[in-house]
Amino acid sequence: MRAPVPHRDRRIRPRIPFGGALAAAGILLAGCGGATEPVDPAAVWDPCGLPADLLAESGFAAGSIRRDVATEPGWAGCGWSSDRAALRVLFATTGSPEEVAGTGDTSTAITVGDRTGRRLHTGSADTATTCTVALPTADGGVVRVRVDSAPGTTVSACAGAERAASALAPAFPV
Repeated sequence: MRAPVPHRDRRIRPRIPFGGALAAAGILLAGCGGATEPVDPAAVWDPCGLPADLLAESGFAAGSIRRDVATEPGWAGCGWSSDRAALRVLFATTGSPEEVAGTGDTSTAITVGDRTGRRLHTGSADTATTCTVALPTADGGVVRVRVDSAPGTTVSACAGAERAASALAPAFPV
């Protein structure tokens, strides 16, 4: 006669499918990721670290730095000033030069170095007191170089923004 087949404990059987289902659910939840934290643009590239020699070439002293100019979420930025103008350099990891334009801005194509972006200003370029040069990065971000002319200054903000963007471009993220 054959020996009896050992009886399996039925309490173990339900645990295997249930444990497998829990493991699969855990993997799915981890893989889907849920809500992710936005990337801090300053962790990718911090405009506050622009080299002093490039700032001087653009007409602004490194010692005049202001770190409180990036007030929009998703942007990192710093500012510098002279007796004739204020400079703001801002960076976002997502966006495009076209998306930077505000309502009523005149947008003109501009090339700085090997980047084609937009020059943005309200009013004519000759009378603009605020002008921005927005340039793309290879990773889908955007750098904004904004110049605000001081009241009574005859210097064009757009000429200042273009000069600053050209001088600072070698330090911008690729």
